[in-house]
Amino acid sequence: MIVRRGFLLIACLVPLLLFACSTPSGVLAGEDGAGASSVQGKTVLVAGASGRAGRYVVDHLMAEGLRFRAMTRSRSEALKRHGADYASVDWVECDVRDPAQVAAAMRGVDLVISVIGANQVTGDNSAEFVDYGGVRHLVDAAVAGKVEQFVLLTAIGVTDPAHPFNKATKGALGWRFKGEEYLRASGLPYTIVRPAGLVNEPAGQKGLRLEQGDVWRPLLRSTLSRDDLAVVLVEALRQPAARNTTFELVNDASQPPGAWRERFATLKPDSN
Repeated sequence: MIVRRGFLLIACLVPLLLFACSTPSGVLAGEDGAGASSVQGKTVLVAGASGRAGRYVVDHLMAEGLRFRAMTRSRSEALKRHGADYASVDWVECDVRDPAQVAAAMRGVDLVISVIGANQVTGDNSAEFVDYGGVRHLVDAAVAGKVEQFVLLTAIGVTDPAHPFNKATKGALGWRFKGEEYLRASGLPYTIVRPAGLVNEPAGQKGLRLEQGDVWRPLLRSTLSRDDLAVVLVEALRQPAARNTTFELVNDASQPPGAWRERFATLKPDSN
């Protein structure tokens, strides 16, 4: 019963879980195609593609006609979850806990978007083995494959052991932070995005706020549309100013939709 309650709390507080259905989205809000040449002709690996956040990333890549490979543990389960419209997607079955499978899935990949997330508080599907171990395997394979850019989804509050989510989930956010640190130390060009609690709302309905420094307390009650998140994750592949940066991301109704793109130019690189 304790584990079950912890699991329900996970789903409510932050985007650690990325497994369920959601509605496909359309084209990138406000996207004018500028800079798209940096992604055109390259292959993007989407790790965690069959989860809720991953579904939106796949939708946006499809809408733009970009080449990508969708990683999932089970193609058949992914199609049950998302529907027959996704049968034409280039699915690759891969368990991120298995480094050999990850290395095989990474072959021929130029760019990575990782939206993987643990679905257990304890056990071999917990944060230690997925959010840290899985990210470690992805990073190692990306280094070996000379990947050009690695975009990683984590969560706000990962640096603070006092975050209520850490207390409720036996330190799950701490494992996510270890994954961040492993990526930073790898030498790969990267972007780390720390979203607020994720919700299923269309992109472009509200503005977006980008912060740095993991100042999570003022953002604790904030939310973020998964659709908006996917837009930012894909855009990070295009933006040179987003490389080697870490930032928090929330919806903010006081910000004009689309204005967040200018914020990329003001991001401060991590000092590692």
